Amino acid sequence: MSPILPAFLPGLTLAVAIGLLVGFERGWQLRDEPPGQRVAGIRTFAVLGLFGGLLGIVGDRPVALLSAAGAVIALLVGHAFDMRQTRVVSATGAIAAMLTLLLGTAATSGKMVLASIGAALLVALLAGRKSLHALIRASNEDEVHTLVRLVLMALLVLPLLPDAGLGPYASLNPRRLWFVVVIVGALSFAGYVLQRWLGRARGGLLTAAVGATISSTAVTVACARQLRDAPGITSQAGIALGSTIMVARTLALVAVLAPFVLRDIVWLIVPALIFSAAATAALLFAARREASTLEAQPTRLPGFKLAFLFAGLVALLSLAAAAASHALGHHAGSATIALGGMVDVDSAIAAIGALPPGMLPSPLAAMAIAVPVAFNSLLKLALTLSIAGKRRGDWAAASLAGTAAFVLAALATRLL
Repeated sequence: MSPILPAFLPGLTLAVAIGLLVGFERGWQLRDEPPGQRVAGIRTFAVLGLFGGLLGIVGDRPVALLSAAGAVIALLVGHAFDMRQTRVVSATGAIAAMLTLLLGTAATSGKMVLASIGAALLVALLAGRKSLHALIRASNEDEVHTLVRLVLMALLVLPLLPDAGLGPYASLNPRRLWFVVVIVGALSFAGYVLQRWLGRARGGLLTAAVGATISSTAVTVACARQLRDAPGITSQAGIALGSTIMVARTLALVAVLAPFVLRDIVWLIVPALIFSAAATAALLFAARREASTLEAQPTRLPGFKLAFLFAGLVALLSLAAAAASHALGHHAGSATIALGGMVDVDSAIAAIGALPPGMLPSPLAAMAIAVPVAFNSLLKLALTLSIAGKRRGDWAAASLAGTAAFVLAALATRLL
């Protein structure tokens, strides 16, 4: 029978491991300096992690504070002498050492997950020094101002807005509407950054693929803006790719949240998924041919005008859906859920999954999900044509129209 390990051992081991990891990164960054010239190397950081871990185990707050203060003073004095000798001003090493001490304490204080995540982020930031500095050198003033505006919108304005239904039928939620602005703006800016980094073709498609897991409609707005500024098959392929991921995500969410509907929903939207996937594959193949010519075109920094316009459209649709649902009354369950899902397909799936078993028959529940899928495709079709124009968004529009037509045809067959 194996002996029982002490309760403090996992946390203390993690604390030392954090110190070794940070120390290894710091030692590698300063590997060209001669021995004895570095204020803190791998052993010092390992000791700091161990020191922090022991402070968390002791738990005596006055002793811990005095010990930590002594270690911090020693580190600051050492770094002050180092900066005086080398004439290189940098506080990174001192701050990394203090964070290692703090993370070690967290590891033995019942916060091992926090310590692990903090250590990973710390090492990633330290190791990304050259990449971050290169990013700063490659950025211009307009890009910085756009990023600052986006950060203020997401981290300052969004938390201050009320998360409650306002207006007629309590259909307008200020925080959710502003979140739409943030999502569209963030996707547009992320696409711009990825296109500058990976090239317009690969960066644009990667943004569409990742963004569609959050909002395929926001991806459509971002790609349609790119089509308006610089026409090309790649942006149209991004719209089709986002639509395909949306339909596939709908099936996945139904399987998880409302599995009793899965059999019926398969017959309604799988044909549309097959068509959308085929159209996407064709557009992706065509996009490969224009990759070289696309890279020669300049990438324009996105603004937030379309994001605000799209949020206004979402507000109007929410109001219309709420008014229609109110007119139908609560007894028309499937119709009410379908109308509510016009703006967000996921909400319709979640609403059906939350219903008591047997309250809504599976065929009706499947229709309540398929109708928003068709409407979402038609909405993206309208956005593509209105933003990019018929000539610049023709193939993407055809893909979206075909996807909606397949869903509507399946619904008509079921009703007849």
